[in-house]
Amino acid sequence: MSNAEKDVQITPNYDDVFKNFGSGDIVKGKVIDIRGEDVFVDIGYKSEGIIKAREFMDDEGNLNVNIGDEVEAVFFNRTDPDGFEILSKAAADRIKGWNKVKEAYREGKTIKGKINNVVNGGFTVKIDGFLAFLPGSQVELKPIKNYQSYVGKEFDFKVVNINESKRNAVLSRKVLLEEEERIRQQQLWEKIKEGAVLKGRIKNITDYGVFIDLGGVDGLVHITDMSYSRVNHPSDIVSLDEEVEVKIIKIEESEGKKKIYLGMKQLTKDPWEDIEEKFSVGDIVKGKIVNIVDYGLFVEIDKGIEGLVHKSEISYDKYPPKFEETYSIGDEVEVKITNIDKENRRMSLSIKQTKPYPWDNIDERYKPEDIVEGTITGIKDFGVFVKLEEGVEGLIHENDLSWDKDDKPQLNIGDKIQAKVLSIDKEKERIALGLKQLTKDPWEDIDKKYAPGDEIEVKVVSVKNFGAFVKIDKGIESLVPKSEFNNLQPQPNTTARVRIIRIEKDKKRLISSFIND
Repeated sequence: MSNAEKDVQITPNYDDVFKNFGSGDIVKGKVIDIRGEDVFVDIGYKSEGIIKAREFMDDEGNLNVNIGDEVEAVFFNRTDPDGFEILSKAAADRIKGWNKVKEAYREGKTIKGKINNVVNGGFTVKIDGFLAFLPGSQVELKPIKNYQSYVGKEFDFKVVNINESKRNAVLSRKVLLEEEERIRQQQLWEKIKEGAVLKGRIKNITDYGVFIDLGGVDGLVHITDMSYSRVNHPSDIVSLDEEVEVKIIKIEESEGKKKIYLGMKQLTKDPWEDIEEKFSVGDIVKGKIVNIVDYGLFVEIDKGIEGLVHKSEISYDKYPPKFEETYSIGDEVEVKITNIDKENRRMSLSIKQTKPYPWDNIDERYKPEDIVEGTITGIKDFGVFVKLEEGVEGLIHENDLSWDKDDKPQLNIGDKIQAKVLSIDKEKERIALGLKQLTKDPWEDIDKKYAPGDEIEVKVVSVKNFGAFVKIDKGIESLVPKSEFNNLQPQPNTTARVRIIRIEKDKKRLISSFIND
């Protein structure tokens, strides 16, 4: 072999040994050293590449590169003063991100990105190293207020517009959410059928019921469908944002809109279904007053089962006290079931019938001559009514109030008084009482105080065509026949003198004669 041939073999062709890159090419290399602010990369070129270390730092300032890592960077065909090829990982990331954005736009695919910063009108979103624009109106289904709270969060986006010459892109998250919502609504409406049982959250509470969010579709649970028991206000049994299970009981469609009516009580057994197994007419049970109305009391005797005590069934009294003042909601009472109407879900109850009818055995509790105590319930011209017990009233006739007509007692409704039982008519449910009978009859001692021939001063009470009545003593009057006027012309409320002619004690009658001096 000649020396010339040997020279050809010894001298290598460096263009064949090293790779050839053009400015702007993305090259691959391996990190061979990290010194200070620089990262050195072997890219298989005549000289090593150099990348600024800051291009490997994350948002927290951590350096995310190690010796031996493979990296991609843009080749600029320029060297630094020390002869190292200047490379840029950030530029490569931007190109890769831009290429991803273009591909996603062409194929209609979603792309993942991280919201980088707040800018005028929206945000920048980092996709690899490329920054795309996200309008503020395209973040959520509804307008957002706190823009800063989205910075640093990663989402899927749809590329809605690109400008290749300017290398910019516009993203939207809202269109993805709208599509998700459309699919979710479609899936939800496939489940929304009468009779279906779904879960939802309390969205709003009103006086007449609660609105339930079934997952984007609202339904109403009317207050009467919340519980078989009486509900005074929906807030008594549910709270806002509470999760509840409901049953769809009706769907109405009007003018293209659907109204969904829901029920909560329909998920439990109707207590009226087996009412006849639990209660019978004639049963005496305890219950709680749940409502008071003008015509009576509503009493719940079991969960979801209530009946009406009509005001006429509260007391045996003819004129009972105002029941709305006697009873309160929440009071426990004992009632008798008098009627059950399963079909109309109605029950009639009675409080007074839990006790014996007071007149059935009246003669066992009261007898003539008994002294009783009661409360005055009425005052009439003909007498005074006295309540002795529930359903039992007696009458003190006006003639039995006092022995003396001019000395009747001052009585008021509500006064408690004593009286003597004079008679009992069980059939007519009447008791005659006397007040004056509690004191001694002045006629008992009439013959001890007066005798025929006695002359006394009297008061003229009244003058009749047959004679005049004069008051002899307290509770004792005498008749002066007209034949005994002796030429006098007596006038009522005047005084006169009389002479006693005759005393008939057994008949409580006394005859006198005017003395005309």
